[in-house]
Amino acid sequence: MNWNNAGNIGSKKYKCGYCGSPLASQLGYTAKGHMSGGTRTVGWIYICHSCEKPTFFDYYKNQTPGPIIGSPVKHIPKEEVENLFNEAKACFSISAYTSSVMCCRKLLMNISVSEGAKEGASFGQYVTYLEENNYIPPNGKKWVDSIRKLGNEANHKIEFKTPQEAERILKFTEMLLRFIYEMPGIMEETELKTDLE
Repeated sequence: MNWNNAGNIGSKKYKCGYCGSPLASQLGYTAKGHMSGGTRTVGWIYICHSCEKPTFFDYYKNQTPGPIIGSPVKHIPKEEVENLFNEAKACFSISAYTSSVMCCRKLLMNISVSEGAKEGASFGQYVTYLEENNYIPPNGKKWVDSIRKLGNEANHKIEFKTPQEAERILKFTEMLLRFIYEMPGIMEETELKTDLE
């Protein structure tokens, strides 16, 4: 992609809100505006070196889209589960914190069905399925309860979730996905490699 008339606007370190790459870019555009009795630079658009997409910073250093929090989780066999986790992270990056929490709640249902629970069960039955079939790690019941509780509040009450609540729920969800999918996947790769040697 070739950005027309993009220039050197001074280096800025940030984490891309599209691809998650940490970078320092100097390629982009500036915007002038009236502020504090004069004209000054009030906005910056930086171009990512990796994905070539634009990121906007306002005068107060707010980033749009915001950085993607968390890391990719490997070995998730169902595309629906991986896509929903990515959607939860994308919601967070655009400050849609309530939506992010609701996606994490829905992930409990999707994980449960992906691991053998019957579709169409109640939400409580999905959580019970995960617990009874040992998909919740030791000391992880509180994580799942927190995801469930805040997700229920987001779904059934007229209130917004805070950035802190959404970040905490995303971290719990990421760890749950690592426990259920990534760690067993790494072990399977290791065993396969050992068998081939």
